[in-house]
Amino acid sequence: METVSAVLRFRQVGMAYGKLVLMNGLSFCLKPGQVVGLSGKSGAGKTTLLRLAAGLTRPEEGRINNFAGKTGFVFQEPRLLPWRTARQNVALALMAVGTQKTRALKQAGQMLECMELDGFLDAYPNRLSGGMQQRVSLARALALEPDLLLLDEPTSALDQGLKTRMSEMIRELAREKGAAVLFSSHSEQELKNTADWILRFKGKGLVEISD
Repeated sequence: METVSAVLRFRQVGMAYGKLVLMNGLSFCLKPGQVVGLSGKSGAGKTTLLRLAAGLTRPEEGRINNFAGKTGFVFQEPRLLPWRTARQNVALALMAVGTQKTRALKQAGQMLECMELDGFLDAYPNRLSGGMQQRVSLARALALEPDLLLLDEPTSALDQGLKTRMSEMIRELAREKGAAVLFSSHSEQELKNTADWILRFKGKGLVEISD
């Protein structure tokens, strides 16, 4: 019987769209507390890897094992419910995993305050800027304290100060809660500051692993 020492494991995974090969024989293991960065041009395969990790897409070749009890996914678009307030959007995710409503709303408010959105707890998404909506989406994922956190360019719409604070929160979640994190970004400096190691998508199916 296999001992589960990893949160996520890719084994010889291959994926292509037509003639565009994104990954060929990719293998890696993501352990609790690790933050792994994803680097590469748009369309290189970063989002596809995140979708594979979440089980939203099936690999054409190889095997993926996701041992996470709870998985949080922050997409490039916020994907908030427009008829729910910022606080309600976060609270609903907590209620979906069994948190009592009153407690969920309290925790949601606290997490949004950490995102510097304390003045917008009861605002609807159409009253929030793109960057603010993305912070709500990130708060929703972080509030779950997931075992596996998948982040698809979550800080792209944030200013530098907020980017730094969000990176610190991601590192804290990994360090203190033991979460494993896959973090996609176009910023090489952000990846170096946040990740333990980096998967670099080079094109033609080549993915390099580097510090």
